[in-house]
Amino acid sequence: MTARTLHLRMSKLLVGCLVLAIAATGALVVTMIAGFPQKPGPPPGQPGVMPGPPPDQRPLAVLVLLTGLVVLAWLAVLVVSARDRILHQLGEDTPAPADRAQIRDLLAEVRTELAADREREWQTITERLLEYADQRETDGYLNGMRVATTGGEPLEANVRPLRRPPTQR
Repeated sequence: MTARTLHLRMSKLLVGCLVLAIAATGALVVTMIAGFPQKPGPPPGQPGVMPGPPPDQRPLAVLVLLTGLVVLAWLAVLVVSARDRILHQLGEDTPAPADRAQIRDLLAEVRTELAADREREWQTITERLLEYADQRETDGYLNGMRVATTGGEPLEANVRPLRRPPTQR
């Protein structure tokens, strides 16, 4: 059998996050032990015994704050660990200089194809807008001719203004 060695590559950010997470976990444990000792109290509902004062809520607030800090610290450790692994794998997969030239050529091809597609789309949009403008112009001309020949009121146009007129003060 061969022994496998495990190399841990830890960035400074990961070490810092681990130290913070361990410190936050330790602070939470110490707070749990020191801040919440078991205090025996009178059983509830005994006649003749006055109930004690309400419990202090400050230790509970500290506990909630520390629990949130622990969760965030360990989440940061997970995220930074995943980031380091991804960067490490990307570093191993760096292409050779010949591959880089090939990648550059492929990118240039894709850019020219995208530019051609964009130009075709603009042409299509322009043609559609010109057709719409021609139709609106024709409709306006025909409506004007109808009004001029019949001498009546102009038909209600189905035109919406781009901006609302300002309100009169």
